[in-house]
Amino acid sequence: MSTTEQDDWVLLDAWRAGDRKAGDTLVQRHFRPIARFFHNKVANEEDAADLIGQTFLGCTESKDRFRGDVPFERFAFRIALKVFQQHLRKKYKREREALDFDSLCLGSLAEVSLTTVMARKDNLRRLASAMRNIPLDFQIALELNIFENLPGREIAELLGIPEATVRGRLRLGKQRLAEQLQQIDRGAAAMLDDPVSLRTWAKEIRTLMDRPSNRD
Repeated sequence: MSTTEQDDWVLLDAWRAGDRKAGDTLVQRHFRPIARFFHNKVANEEDAADLIGQTFLGCTESKDRFRGDVPFERFAFRIALKVFQQHLRKKYKREREALDFDSLCLGSLAEVSLTTVMARKDNLRRLASAMRNIPLDFQIALELNIFENLPGREIAELLGIPEATVRGRLRLGKQRLAEQLQQIDRGAAAMLDDPVSLRTWAKEIRTLMDRPSNRD
């Protein structure tokens, strides 16, 4: 574990003990990837801000369940995923039954999110819209791989599932994404077979998502 990762856990302990400055430092370090996770899945800035806050609060509350032997960012993503699942269950009145994340697509729900963010960026809008119309489990695996540059092994550790399952989701997710794009723009679909274009697309989306003015 790197010195920075060790420092993250020290900061979290200090935050839990009441050190607000330590909390501010920790949030600043890890805000952007957690913000990207939510801004690509909920309809407005207020919802996203609330879920981001719940995630970091959940980190302080759940710290004792982890030994601190994993990177803090990975730990925070686990909390973010649980927070988002709870959000969907509550919003769509499914608190007492499991949502089928294998088949649930955000595009079928009353959410707007990244599609609106990319309204003036046609290629990015098409790709973002297609991403939201594949099963959520596939979407999350692809986002972690493409946006956050996590390999299959780390995604598996983060989600608590076998690495083979992650690799299957990445493979099937790209297939589903290509099918969605074929219906919209065959040229955009071709980007999926070009790693350089795909990474360029991901970098542009990350840049746009990290600009608050583009989320109005």
